[in-house]
Amino acid sequence: KMPCMDGMETLREIKKKFPLVEVIMLTGHGSTETAVEGMKMGAFDYLMKPADFDDLTAKMEAARKRTEEQEERIRKAESKLLDRKSGGIF
Repeated sequence: KMPCMDGMETLREIKKKFPLVEVIMLTGHGSTETAVEGMKMGAFDYLMKPADFDDLTAKMEAARKRTEEQEERIRKAESKLLDRKSGGIF
């Protein structure tokens, strides 16, 4: 157990301050219901302790890939917006 704040509160704060950050929750005190709740709140995925290192590594790689894809979509949207604002001069 973490002092002052539980995992769900921590997730809520992370997503409030850094909404695009992918969060993988790791718990020794959770349940399937908690995992579902965390993912509804924006967690990328959830692991129970003791977590298998290969599972954690695979989830981290998937989270990194999702972040890269999201960043690319943002870049494309910004480029289209810039193009519209400039009247397509570029």
